[in-house]
Amino acid sequence: MESMTFNCTLSVGDYDEAFRLHQRQNAGRWVRFLLLYRIAPVLSVVGLVLLGAYGPKTNTLPGWLVLSFASALLWVGIVTGLASRNIARRRHRQNAGQDQCSVFVDDECVLIQVPGVSETKRFWNCFVAVARNDKIILLYTSKDCFVIFPISAMSVEQKMELITIIQRNLARK
Repeated sequence: MESMTFNCTLSVGDYDEAFRLHQRQNAGRWVRFLLLYRIAPVLSVVGLVLLGAYGPKTNTLPGWLVLSFASALLWVGIVTGLASRNIARRRHRQNAGQDQCSVFVDDECVLIQVPGVSETKRFWNCFVAVARNDKIILLYTSKDCFVIFPISAMSVEQKMELITIIQRNLARK
């Protein structure tokens, strides 16, 4: 039975990269991400600029309504544009008191220990999917819940060993 252990501390960059990788996992999430966090802010800014340049006179009721709607769109654009970065920062702040965690992976389970805080043991039948890029590996326990493995915290041998253990145990399902 193969097993491996490594220690890591998740940074804001790790959470940010995990969020990006999660958003790119299927077409629905990717389209929602583009619409909410990229296209809506740009359209709201462009709309307000065009309204300011060519808009109706604001001394009439329809003019005030259009200007109010465009201003609300601008605020929605600003808020949604900053939301993705704030999600990663907020998740990092929630775990800021946690020092280094130890991750033990074998053919039976994945054990994550934060000394003095918590211990989480997940058996392989709990995991439904895996996603990875060159910086992060995500093990999904449900459609929107995942465990983060930062590749930067592992050596090349550990990374290859983790990938083979994951492939072997997720393929058994």
